[in-house]
Amino acid sequence: MVLTVSDINDCSDTVSRIISIALLPVLPTGFTPNGDGANDIFLIRGGPFKTVDFKVYNNWGELIFSTNDGNIGWDGTFKGENSPFGVYTWTFVVEMGNGQVIKKTGDVTLIR
Repeated sequence: MVLTVSDINDCSDTVSRIISIALLPVLPTGFTPNGDGANDIFLIRGGPFKTVDFKVYNNWGELIFSTNDGNIGWDGTFKGENSPFGVYTWTFVVEMGNGQVIKKTGDVTLIR
């Protein structure tokens, strides 16, 4: 961003600053990994993030997906097989660009 100020005597000064815009992390409440290209990946939206720790668990508490890459989401599979329709629990810890750490948990419905 550049700001230029002038006074009535035509004296002016300019200052520039870099402004960073970051969006808080959010996740949808459901997704449909059916290969149609719409809503196929369960992914943390927002950012940019310095660090990410994202995990998904089945209804037995078994870890079925984990990533430290904010650009990678869960595709609805576990060990190469389609996970069944159901509700899955997730957790994430992200560090925002300004150093703020955000921790959240929730659930997502996988719809087939």
